[in-house]
Amino acid sequence: MAQFLKVNAGPVADDGIETLIQIAEIGGVTSITNATNVTTLTIQMRNPKTTGTYVIKVPGETGGSTGYTSALREKDLADEYNKALTANPGGVVSTLGAVPALKQTPAAQSGQDGKILITQPATWAQYTTCIYTP
Repeated sequence: MAQFLKVNAGPVADDGIETLIQIAEIGGVTSITNATNVTTLTIQMRNPKTTGTYVIKVPGETGGSTGYTSALREKDLADEYNKALTANPGGVVSTLGAVPALKQTPAAQSGQDGKILITQPATWAQYTTCIYTP
């Protein structure tokens, strides 16, 4: 496991800041929620010197043709968080990977063999904010 979790977001959207969270001080995830097309990951810190929370937000629509429900968006963010915690063993930094904003959509199938055409490519959401509150 790496020593730091890097989130490509800072306290203000599009500020170009990368936030480093000390993995050894993470107490756990208190919630992952999706509301009004924003998925939020809340991480509780455990050390008395660093007690507080990090709130990480990533946009992404649900419903309609997006291929997403709130539960799927929350699961994707949880999966990326868990992958980042276990990646880069013995390393210094592991980056929280992007979550899909829209899933790819294949064309309707007619039973033919061969290539499958994609009518909508997958797109990836960028983290908008990572805010620490002591």
